[in-house]
Amino acid sequence: MNTALVGAGHVSVRPVGHSTLVQRISRRTGLALVAWSRSRSRSRSHGAERYSREELAELHERRLVADQLREERFRAVALGRMV
Repeated sequence: MNTALVGAGHVSVRPVGHSTLVQRISRRTGLALVAWSRSRSRSRSHGAERYSREELAELHERRLVADQLREERFRAVALGRMV
């Protein structure tokens, strides 16, 4: 049986194209959030332009040192568990 055709009571039909205030505010808020998210992702992808060459070199060196420290710590923990 097709239950889509079974209904009880009076059905109110609103004209298409008219939206409530809440729907309009929700749509505008959603569009504003999408625009904000896109602008944030663009600013993150172009973040390297804010640093000088010296600052970028220093950041790179710090990342290398951090990687080395992470590896040393991992080895210490792994060997400690084996003993």
